Amino acid sequence: MSARQGFTGIGESRPGIGSRTVTRNLSTSGERNENAMMSDEIRSEVRRIVPSLTDDRFKGQSGKIAVLGGCFEYTGAPYFAAFAALAVGADLSHVFCSTSAAPIIKQYSPDILVHPYFLQRSDLLQQVNQPLPSGALGGLSTNHLIPAEQADVAAQTAAAAVHVAEATAEVESWFNRLDCLVVGPGLGRDPLLLDIARSVILRAKAAKMPLVLDGDGLFLVAREPELVVGYTNCVLTPNLNEFRRLASTMGVSLHGPNNDRSSKLLEVTAHLRGPTLVSKGPVDAICDGKVTMICNASGGAKRCGSQGDILAGTIATFISWTLTFLDIARQSAEVEVVILPEINPMVLASYGACLVTRTAAAYAFAARKRAMVASDMLAQLGSAMEMLFDTAGGTGAAGAAGPGVPGQGLLQAHVPAPNASISVGCPVGVLELPGGS
Repeated sequence: MSARQGFTGIGESRPGIGSRTVTRNLSTSGERNENAMMSDEIRSEVRRIVPSLTDDRFKGQSGKIAVLGGCFEYTGAPYFAAFAALAVGADLSHVFCSTSAAPIIKQYSPDILVHPYFLQRSDLLQQVNQPLPSGALGGLSTNHLIPAEQADVAAQTAAAAVHVAEATAEVESWFNRLDCLVVGPGLGRDPLLLDIARSVILRAKAAKMPLVLDGDGLFLVAREPELVVGYTNCVLTPNLNEFRRLASTMGVSLHGPNNDRSSKLLEVTAHLRGPTLVSKGPVDAICDGKVTMICNASGGAKRCGSQGDILAGTIATFISWTLTFLDIARQSAEVEVVILPEINPMVLASYGACLVTRTAAAYAFAARKRAMVASDMLAQLGSAMEMLFDTAGGTGAAGAAGPGVPGQGLLQAHVPAPNASISVGCPVGVLELPGGS
């Protein structure tokens, strides 16, 4: 990312003004480069939460993910997000979408459970059977309309409110059978679908459902940040333009002094007070306001459509695994040493997902070069998981213990370290403490 685009690149070695940089040695060995040790330690922690592939597991234990998105215009995005969850190892993946999108998404894959619960605005108006006067909805005044037209608008508004409530209830009925919900891929800007998504987000927060907001889910947040302010069980995945929009809503300027990406991420997350941001770009920056982790693994030289949707579904799966690991560890009598107390589960899960997605993109690019498309990435997610975490058959580091057996890892307790920022790269990683010299 260049200064010409609004702020300078992340991953640069220079510390910010008024900060000091400390490299943490997270290993007992002093022979390796300390920066590389931090990167290895982070990957080791991610490996611990990836479930082992053993014959005693049952359906659903490795993740139950859902995607809310998909409209008449956009059907690929929810498919890529939902199928990515399956491709990295989730057991079940759902899509909650519009009635017009459902038949198309079902044709893409029989492995995805598709729920056509939503009407789009035009569909609802046809059902009400009363044409909408131009400009009558969307909060505009209806005083200029004749009484008959005002009655039509009132009927349509009432029908929309009823449908939003009914659609929300349908999705909410699945909450106890889901581990994480992705909101936004392929949602579009249809006002009725946006109202449904908004309502579902509020109900998901009330139920403490983990959320990943991508695509038009981020449009909702930029329009109404209060939807996620203070909610720590949430990951936002903005690309450059989406981050600009979000920063503008937060009153964060991307121009002037100290306009590096890392500091702007900290400013935006400070305003949000809870959600984790995954800022996508040449490197992925993951920040929750306390910790900033950088994933700069090679992702290939082509940026194709729907890579972000694939990342969103992958993040949801890693969140499911991470929280399951935490739950089991907390119930265990064994509590080992906390290695990285500064990192919260959403940050660690997001880092693992970024690493896998970028590796799959690199594999796909190596095989397809300019012809690479998102479907090629889906086909490489399993290979990326195998190479990075080696979980097949319970072998390797993850297989030796698995997510249900506590060991020496950060996730057995999470004690945030105020005002700390860990930047972890591949392999570069430093700990930046604001203030000091």
